[in-house]
Amino acid sequence: MNSNDRFDKNKSEVHATDSPRLMKRNIFILCIFVKLIIGIIVVALPRLNSEFQREDSYLSTGVLSEIVKAEIFKDANKSTRRAIPKKKAKKDPLRVLYVITSLAEYNTGRRSTDKGSDRLQDTLIPVMREGVLSMREMDYQVDVFLICHWSMKTERLKLVRQALPSEVGLDYWEEDENHPEKSLKIAPITRALARQHRFVIKEKILDYDFFVNFEDDMMVKGHHIQHHMIISEELLRLRDLAPEEPTDYSLKENERSMIEKRFYGQLTKNQLRRMMPGLMRVEVLLDEEKYPAQSSTGPIPVDLNFTYSIRQINPEFCCFVKNETTSPTLPMQPSADKLMIWETSIIALGIHLMPKNSTLDWVLLQRGPSGGRYLDIKDVIGEYYSGQNNEFGGEARPPSYKGRFINNQGGWMASRHEIWEWHDTICPGGYLPPFYPPHFNLDGLDLRNVEYWSGGLHLFTSQNACNLQRIVSLDPEGFSKHLIYHSSNNKQRQRTGQREERFVKANTLLGQLNSVSKKASKELPQTEAS
Repeated sequence: MNSNDRFDKNKSEVHATDSPRLMKRNIFILCIFVKLIIGIIVVALPRLNSEFQREDSYLSTGVLSEIVKAEIFKDANKSTRRAIPKKKAKKDPLRVLYVITSLAEYNTGRRSTDKGSDRLQDTLIPVMREGVLSMREMDYQVDVFLICHWSMKTERLKLVRQALPSEVGLDYWEEDENHPEKSLKIAPITRALARQHRFVIKEKILDYDFFVNFEDDMMVKGHHIQHHMIISEELLRLRDLAPEEPTDYSLKENERSMIEKRFYGQLTKNQLRRMMPGLMRVEVLLDEEKYPAQSSTGPIPVDLNFTYSIRQINPEFCCFVKNETTSPTLPMQPSADKLMIWETSIIALGIHLMPKNSTLDWVLLQRGPSGGRYLDIKDVIGEYYSGQNNEFGGEARPPSYKGRFINNQGGWMASRHEIWEWHDTICPGGYLPPFYPPHFNLDGLDLRNVEYWSGGLHLFTSQNACNLQRIVSLDPEGFSKHLIYHSSNNKQRQRTGQREERFVKANTLLGQLNSVSKKASKELPQTEAS
């Protein structure tokens, strides 16, 4: 009988005449199968038991856990690398996301701007184009993201697109998209516009290596990014080599006031972790007869003699623009003596001598961070104050938190690794959204101002903030790369009543800081003197 005829295709039943013979065969096959399984178990059971015991031992002793930890936390002092992909190989271009926040499409007339003038075409586009072209010249791969407090019309978007090289990506977040819950009644909080870049960066954190976030009139160049990375890498290198606790002095034997004046010597890992490259906004003086800088520089002399040669600010890094960008308020190649700083002065500042094994030398410690209850004594970074020997008479040093001397930056820049360390380790409540109590109220939509979010106060002040210490190189070329151009050039018109006190030429400040460093060098102990 053909085997195919054993089954009724309609009922799937076995024919009755074949049933006993089929049953005997099935029993025989089943017995062979059972014996085979028993044999395998007898041979393999000891080995399987051994493997299970070894695996259980491996897990119970925590060895596997430690291996995973070692992979994620390859260096406890490089927490910026936690759960973040490794850096791209050097041969790959740096991937930069350039985020620009714009409050108005047309100027409102506030802050000495021309009411009704086209801010998109006169400010945002020229500044963006200069920055992007400069970054592309450094071989950086750049994309632009606009955050606008106004609706982006098709023809206006086309103007932005035409100003950018074809290989540069463009995205935007306009007014209507700032509030995805359309059904809710929403009140505009314009000061919180500066907060929105954090949501963009959180979403894009794994897509880029470096993030540049600035207001629409701040001119960011490729040199700024390059210099930031050089200093950040040097700080990280020093941190790898630094001790956890100071070894050249005793915390117990030194009061806080003594440590605050220790402007030299070894730095610990935590002290170096608190340091970051800083920026100082500058404008170009357009009419010194009408809007001059300060006429008196005070008791600290201006000394531009650096290692037996006269040097000054190099304005090319911050403030030179291409011919197509120039305008009556945006000169093409301003001279060094035209650069003006209005957000600090020598009476507030102190300097620090970096460790001997550093490529950095003397650095300026910018204002903003506080000690006291916000900072453990071992994390305090000492400084040599410019008025250490009563140079300013009875005039007291302004407190660190005094806004007049803080150097609001109009933005900030950082690598992905730096941002992750801020969020994960340094900043109370984190740096990226969501923003929860007790460090943030109303998801950050409380009374924190624009400068808190985009000016940098969140990074370098102390209350509910990161309390980082910005540093600025006192080498003339390095100092020049810490200057960032406020291209609106409107502060010199806006603050005319405070001109004599507040408008300091960049060359003047550099020369005064050089004088202070020479004075401090004479007070170094013999072990630190070069």
